[in-house]
Amino acid sequence: MLFTVSWHILILFFLVLTPLGQANAAPSPSGRPAVIAVGVQPLGYPAAMIGTVLGHDAMLRRELASSGYVLKFIPFRKGSDMVDLMGSSLSAAIVGDMPAIRMATRTDVCVVGLTKKTFTSVVGRNITLLAQLKNKRVGCPEGSSAHHTLLQALASVGLGEKDIRLIPMEVDAMPASMESGDVDAFAAWEPAPTLALVKSTEARVLFRGASSDFFVISGDLARKDPQAALALSAALARALNWMRKSNANLLQAAAWAEKDGEQLSPRRRKLPPSQLIEITRREILDVPAAPVIVRLPASQPLKGEFDFLKRMGKIPADAAFPRVERAFGYDGLQQVVKYPRRYRLGEFEYLP
Repeated sequence: MLFTVSWHILILFFLVLTPLGQANAAPSPSGRPAVIAVGVQPLGYPAAMIGTVLGHDAMLRRELASSGYVLKFIPFRKGSDMVDLMGSSLSAAIVGDMPAIRMATRTDVCVVGLTKKTFTSVVGRNITLLAQLKNKRVGCPEGSSAHHTLLQALASVGLGEKDIRLIPMEVDAMPASMESGDVDAFAAWEPAPTLALVKSTEARVLFRGASSDFFVISGDLARKDPQAALALSAALARALNWMRKSNANLLQAAAWAEKDGEQLSPRRRKLPPSQLIEITRREILDVPAAPVIVRLPASQPLKGEFDFLKRMGKIPADAAFPRVERAFGYDGLQQVVKYPRRYRLGEFEYLP
């Protein structure tokens, strides 16, 4: 119980230090630094790896400091916890597709680039068919990309949320909860599915739904200080370049990410670094062109997810997709990728 309370206190502590309305403010005339607060997810992969590398980027910190900003990274257990904070206490965040859609329909945001492109899984124990989830206890982080995947899974066999016993649960608690019998199944992103499969031969993946994570910044920041927004965009590209450069860099990133995760959830189960690296390679580093979002002709990013969530009542009936479309219209990452030397995408300086 103590560790659960402590992470809430930690988040509140950081948010108190980041006054509402100041996260996206220009540096004040008094010289007091404005805060650029970035929400990260140390318990999910590859989000944990990307977030921690951004946090250790000395060049990013210097560039923002020269413009009068101080950079803060605030840990969250899931992206849905950041939705209401974007544009006020948070200037940027790494979130999944469902939180990104909810952010875009509520406030002005810019989607910088891709931070994950893979599948989120529904995992069950002693269950072989999705239809057998009826009346079962299913753990899920509400409002998250995993929640979206669970809704898709249920719909595929003619079920809905009313047909199961949905148990709101943090992602790091799911493997142990299923093993103990507190839930019969869960929906989650990595590393929770792999942890469950490694621990029990009775666990199996019942459904995989396409899932993406994105690096999102406040539209207010992008308008008021486009250079700061470009610096954040460059840091994202640089982080992936650095991790792709060598296995030693990946091992270092994994060590940093594990330390971050330990502070947020000391009792969580862990995977060995080799598996964390495998997940990170598969879900982002080996994705062609990432972090650039490849737009196919006549294809609108997240349109299918948006329509599905509206039908399910998970976003307001009057939510307008053009707001999401505008969020994906931000071209900051394309600008920095076009001029890699100017934005120092091949230079690396990471703090210990």
